[in-house]
Amino acid sequence: MKHILQVLKFEYLNCIRNKAFIITTVIIMILILGMSFVPAIIMDMAKSDSEASEGDRNIIGIVDNAYHNNDLIKKTFEKIYPYSVVQVTEEDIDKVKEKVDKSEYHFAVVLNSPISFTYVTKNNSLMSEEAQTITTAVQNIYRAVNFEKFGVDYDRTSAILDAPVIYDTVTTGTDQTKNYFSTYVLVMILYMAIVMYGQMVSQSVVTEKNTRAMEMLITCAKPTHLMFGKVFGSGLAGLTQLVVITGTALVSVKAISMKSLPEGVSEMLTMPVSTVIYALVFFITAYFIYAFLLGSLSSLASRSEDLNTLTTPVMMIFVVAFMIVITSMTSDINNTLMIVCSYIPFTAPIAMFARIALSDVAFYEIIISIVIQLISIYLLGMLAAAIYKIGVLMYGKPPKFSEIFKLLQDQHRSNKALKAKE
Repeated sequence: MKHILQVLKFEYLNCIRNKAFIITTVIIMILILGMSFVPAIIMDMAKSDSEASEGDRNIIGIVDNAYHNNDLIKKTFEKIYPYSVVQVTEEDIDKVKEKVDKSEYHFAVVLNSPISFTYVTKNNSLMSEEAQTITTAVQNIYRAVNFEKFGVDYDRTSAILDAPVIYDTVTTGTDQTKNYFSTYVLVMILYMAIVMYGQMVSQSVVTEKNTRAMEMLITCAKPTHLMFGKVFGSGLAGLTQLVVITGTALVSVKAISMKSLPEGVSEMLTMPVSTVIYALVFFITAYFIYAFLLGSLSSLASRSEDLNTLTTPVMMIFVVAFMIVITSMTSDINNTLMIVCSYIPFTAPIAMFARIALSDVAFYEIIISIVIQLISIYLLGMLAAAIYKIGVLMYGKPPKFSEIFKLLQDQHRSNKALKAKE
């Protein structure tokens, strides 16, 4: 344990003193602080737009060929477009098109009959819902006119059509709508952190091997001590960086962003303490699983160019897990595939975390998943140390996985023979 702690201390200090590590941390913190002011800026801009003078507002042209009731048309469209100027005109369709094309009208509506209209726009976006909004306005006008035939005036008609419906939602389990955004953010952070810190371990191993520093290290400590010390040291450095960045984000969001956000939006950004704790637990387990795999495979690379070839299969597993989780978050978070992934060591950290955050998972399921991951970490750690022992002094073309398996078998036989002699 003494040797592992020595390697851990060396690796940790080496990481946190690294200029790239420090610069990356500072840049991310500055970006987070800067982004925390964005909601306030957006809200101020929206407020300024709402307070803009009538001359600065968009003009919507309405041609009434159906009702010839300018007041009714104007009132109805002004309710739906409160920040625009509604202008009822008798211009022909060609003149309307010309004004829309010159941007004199933001868009125009020609009422051909009580229940049909022509929507004139300069640019029709794929994401635009303007036509549907206009349809609602035309339907309201049609209903108001027909109600009026039965002696109901416009104000009463409007009160009936626009009557607000008040409702309460009682959630007996986990509120997915409230937790979705925060869970999505944490899943993204978890994914990026594992990729970044896993690559950090890989790069450290390859760098030591390229500079021949590993040959000196291997004479001073056992491969097992080096492997475990390196993974623990890099992980502790990564955790330090993550705590600093997360702390900055939480403080800036609480102190700056939350004050300027509407209540509904601020609730979306609020996450339970238990969710943050689970995110931390699964970050740690995921880190060790992938760090041991990537660190051991990196020891087989003689050049940085060989690193991607060796580590890509492992990273692809994590990418697939991430895609499964993101897809399931928009449908059924407890589908069969997600449940299975919750107990597979390589996918469990991200899959089980998403299920915990967005649904009700039995506590025994969480414990089983964590125990499986801890056992896997131990086994992968021993396997990583064995591969590391083979790879540290291996130069040239990286061996195939079948060759690695054969070398591990030979190493196991040699260890058994040595024990027998003792």
